[in-house]
Amino acid sequence: MAILVMLTRSWVILCKPLSTTAIVLALPKSNGEDRAGEGRAYGNLGNAHHSLGDFKQAVEYQNQALRIAKELEDRAGEGSAHGNLGNAYHRMGEVMQAIEYHNQDLSIAKEMEDRAGEGAAYSNLGNAYQVLGDFKQAIEYQNQALSIAKDLREKAGEGRAYGNLGNVYHSLGDFMQAIEYHNQDLSIARELGDRAGEGAAYSNLGNVYQVLGGFKQAIAYHNQSLSIAKELGDRVGEGACYGNLGNAHHSLAMGDFKQASAGLEINFFVREPAGD
Repeated sequence: MAILVMLTRSWVILCKPLSTTAIVLALPKSNGEDRAGEGRAYGNLGNAHHSLGDFKQAVEYQNQALRIAKELEDRAGEGSAHGNLGNAYHRMGEVMQAIEYHNQDLSIAKEMEDRAGEGAAYSNLGNAYQVLGDFKQAIEYQNQALSIAKDLREKAGEGRAYGNLGNVYHSLGDFMQAIEYHNQDLSIARELGDRAGEGAAYSNLGNVYQVLGGFKQAIAYHNQSLSIAKELGDRVGEGACYGNLGNAHHSLAMGDFKQASAGLEINFFVREPAGD
């Protein structure tokens, strides 16, 4: 059975992958004079390690950022750390732990009347509940994220919500609705010049068309996604594209083989000589 790689759009501030030298240079000072700066540095290091796929190290740094934010009673910093911890645990497969952190992030965002932060938490919670198979709850959270993005006229957040809703409806088997949402995501990504978002939308559209049996259309979308991943130097995304392309080409080849086999059977039946 082919495994399709859906690209969810989590709200986490991620750096481009950093070299080891860059990470060392970003290490916080240990003189204790600037605790707020130290906390920010730990948070940034956590995001850098997240982007490198080192989620265990990301969790360690985000916990240090969280500890300092609590010490300084910095509620915004505390919420940010909770959200980033939630995304790291999500990537490690510990979804219930992720939900706990995202709910703490949401609570702080509501307390601070931070609508953008609230939308981010709803989006991340929606992604987590999709993994659990609770699609009704996932749709509810993604719609809340979408509503907030529209209220704030935040087009990037709107696009993320459309993309995530597309993935949920894909999981539900409502493929036409999924295509509609992914096309809205793609339109916004193009409008904003968001090449990474554009690539994710192409990939997700390719996955839907593959399930529908539109293998040539799926391949076209995955090739567009692959081109963008190469352009951005996104090796992880590039690998996902190759996997999706492999699945689509295999499905297309199997379809051609079955059609050819059916043709041979018909040809054999027609040419078989009649008995005496």
